[in-house]
Amino acid sequence: MKRIVLLVAVAFAFAVVPAALAAGGSHADNGARIQRIQARIDRFFDHCGTTSAGAPQPCVDHAKKALARLQTLDGKVQQHLSDHPKLHAIDQLLQRAISRIQTWLGSSA
Repeated sequence: MKRIVLLVAVAFAFAVVPAALAAGGSHADNGARIQRIQARIDRFFDHCGTTSAGAPQPCVDHAKKALARLQTLDGKVQQHLSDHPKLHAIDQLLQRAISRIQTWLGSSA
């Protein structure tokens, strides 16, 4: 279940960028997409706890995998940010998500 929640969150994160980059596309529903991504990331923390200390190893593995994917995605968004200023909200979401996961992973020390 935890794996599915995290994979769904990452899949939605990957789905947001192509839709936002589409020429002439409607950006009105980006707010709803951002809320869905945030909800899925919140579910990961609900299932895996607030710290990685004592968290099951699969949660740690999924967090590391999600962090790598989110950082890759954020790099792609950063490249297009100057051409598509409407990506700013997505960039902020990715930055917050990356920060939350890094903090969660760093809490095991």
